[in-house]
Amino acid sequence: MTVIVQKMPGGITQLFNTETGRVSYKCKAESGFMLIEAFGGIVKFNQKGAMATVTGHVLDLDSCDVLKEGDSAYKEALYQIIQDHKDFAKSKEEMYQKTIIDLENKLSSLN
Repeated sequence: MTVIVQKMPGGITQLFNTETGRVSYKCKAESGFMLIEAFGGIVKFNQKGAMATVTGHVLDLDSCDVLKEGDSAYKEALYQIIQDHKDFAKSKEEMYQKTIIDLENKLSSLN
């Protein structure tokens, strides 16, 4: 069995089982939000360890709620998702910048 693990914005980790096609999203933060089309809205992870799982057409939520467009909390959740993506991109950019600098320093030391 092979599971591909990918860190996502907002403290969410995606786990993809290549054999079954199951995709699980696990909250590593105290809580979080993620727009997941299969659920038809924004999944609100209510606590650390909360999970949302998609296996074909079977959907499963554990300690999660789904916010639909028109729900009172939808707009604020969407704003938080945008902010999480911005923060995530910035942290990745900083990591890559450091890697580039380290590699350039290594290259210059070879001369």
